[in-house]
Amino acid sequence: MATYRDIRDLGLLALLWGTIFPATEIGLSTFPPLLLMALRFDVASLVMIGYIVLQGVDWWPRSRGDVLAIVAGSVLWTVIGNGIWYIGQDLTTSIFSGVMSSLVPVLTAGFAWVLLPTERLRPLSIAGLGIGFVGVVIMLIPSGTVTLTGGLLGKAILLGGASSVALSSVLIRYADFSLSSIAQTAWSAALGAVLLHGLSLLLGEAWSGEVEVPLSAGAAVVYLGVLSTVAAYLLYFSLLQRRSSFEVTLMMYLAPVVAATAGWLLFGEPITLPMVVGFFLVVVGFLLMKRREIRTELTRYGIAS
Repeated sequence: MATYRDIRDLGLLALLWGTIFPATEIGLSTFPPLLLMALRFDVASLVMIGYIVLQGVDWWPRSRGDVLAIVAGSVLWTVIGNGIWYIGQDLTTSIFSGVMSSLVPVLTAGFAWVLLPTERLRPLSIAGLGIGFVGVVIMLIPSGTVTLTGGLLGKAILLGGASSVALSSVLIRYADFSLSSIAQTAWSAALGAVLLHGLSLLLGEAWSGEVEVPLSAGAAVVYLGVLSTVAAYLLYFSLLQRRSSFEVTLMMYLAPVVAATAGWLLFGEPITLPMVVGFFLVVVGFLLMKRREIRTELTRYGIAS
């Protein structure tokens, strides 16, 4: 039975992850995307390293699995899944970026089906995967006509970012690493930050370099680094110890709702019909793919038999 603490923490996690997108929108008004994410993970890695030192956590990678998990986390999750992702958001809106994050659980199941022999999909699950992708197509090309515009490019980048986050989670599970989750995340954040700084310089991201950074932009960086990264992931791992992975994953579908609400209230960004329909289809696809877990959870709570 879910306790008040569980419900509170699930809601708080949805809030922290959902507000990543509007906080990023505020940061993008001052910093270019890759530099903003580099600064975010600078802050996050420093806080996590401090936590590891204070807690005496074993942090040194000792196996091939540890190294694979760190590489997958730093390159696929941090650099592509976050840095490149927010280039896409810069070309679209925070609402669309948040809605696209709903695709991650569906893509994760798809990659797991291909890469992990123990997680093969049945026909109905494959149908769910297909429905999810139909939802994505509706969100990407609402008019049904493909024209190469900045908006479409941004949407394609967001799709690539979602794919990278999903693939990283599957590879990390495949790696069977021995590091603690906080140590693996700290390594991924620190190495990813270095790569993002290098990529930002390599691509010649333009920033005025003003000595006086607006308070809102500085607050956005701190919020993204401390709350939406460190606090959120500590909360996430804590919840995984108390609740099923399905319940925690299902919570991820509250994050786009938070993102859409915040984007509408703060920036007046439109919530379009294709976004709503596409999001609905992605959720339906996810529920079809996870129908067994749903039945198990409902049975556990005495709702189904």
